[in-house]
Amino acid sequence: MKRRKLLLATGNKGKVKEIKQFLHSLPYFQLVSLEDLQNPPEEPEETGTTIEENALLKANYYAKETGLLSLADDSAFVIDALDGWPGVTAARVHEDRDERCHIVLEKMKGKQDRHGQLQTTLALVDPEDHTSFLSFGALDLEVLDAMPQERKYGLDYDPILFIPEKGKTLDEIKTAEKNGISSRGKALSHMKYYLQNQYGGKHFVVPVAMIIRDGKILMNKRNDPHNPQFHEVWEFPGGTVEIGENIFENVVRECKEETGYDVEILEQLPFIRVKTRHIERFSYQIYLVPVLCKVVGGEGVFSDDEVLEMKWYTPEEIPSLKLFPDDGNMVTEYLELIQEGIKRNDL
Repeated sequence: MKRRKLLLATGNKGKVKEIKQFLHSLPYFQLVSLEDLQNPPEEPEETGTTIEENALLKANYYAKETGLLSLADDSAFVIDALDGWPGVTAARVHEDRDERCHIVLEKMKGKQDRHGQLQTTLALVDPEDHTSFLSFGALDLEVLDAMPQERKYGLDYDPILFIPEKGKTLDEIKTAEKNGISSRGKALSHMKYYLQNQYGGKHFVVPVAMIIRDGKILMNKRNDPHNPQFHEVWEFPGGTVEIGENIFENVVRECKEETGYDVEILEQLPFIRVKTRHIERFSYQIYLVPVLCKVVGGEGVFSDDEVLEMKWYTPEEIPSLKLFPDDGNMVTEYLELIQEGIKRNDL
């Protein structure tokens, strides 16, 4: 599957490094920075009054200018003793990092309450389907009363931000460890789950109910007029396993809903058929799990919103039908196993 470009929409090299380290394991994205672009857009003016507004403003801007899936962020540094200052303006207190730290330390002279919080919002904008997603993270900390003599890894105010649970400042924490506790790391964790769920390959387990009677298998003619390629094709009863449901529970439920029959599970046949499909920008994989069943009750009144007709066929007849994609190949390939299962269960 071709990797989609994900633009890390920030000119801050330190942020780019942190984000890349956090998201590099996602297999379906090519992470690109503004430096990787031939003609990177100029940075937009941050006119929002909240970090959510600014993050979304930047992500929308870069997505529109580049046409790329764009991830932007904005952060606030909230200090209780200073009534929340510098807040959303933290990055604009001074151009120089050390000077920003000194300004904060000067304002905090004589303050007993040293508690503060870093807050980060990430915004993802997809220009192709016009969607957006926000994630948030926060980190509680204490503001030191003096600037440390040595500075190591950190960004922004990191040298003067002490993390009690770690016993050291943010500046002393390496990127990998920092991503586990920082406000940006927490926001990235939520964003990573969203990216995986929204853009990653999907996997579906679909038990295939082979309901046997007198040596024949029950087939459904599918009712799906909105998808002409799947309408009026023959298929086995079955559907995707739902959350909290096991394979056999799924078969019993799906058979009742689709065919009106109550079935008893006899055995799961010893093969799994895997099908991969690609639709536009999305890919998914289906695992077909064949299960032999027999009818033990029910009237056999099928669900007409899903099924047009039901009919019994021998295993040998099924491959010649107009079938749901790949069902015929599955029966042909595993015909002997299906026949053995029918014989073994005296069906």
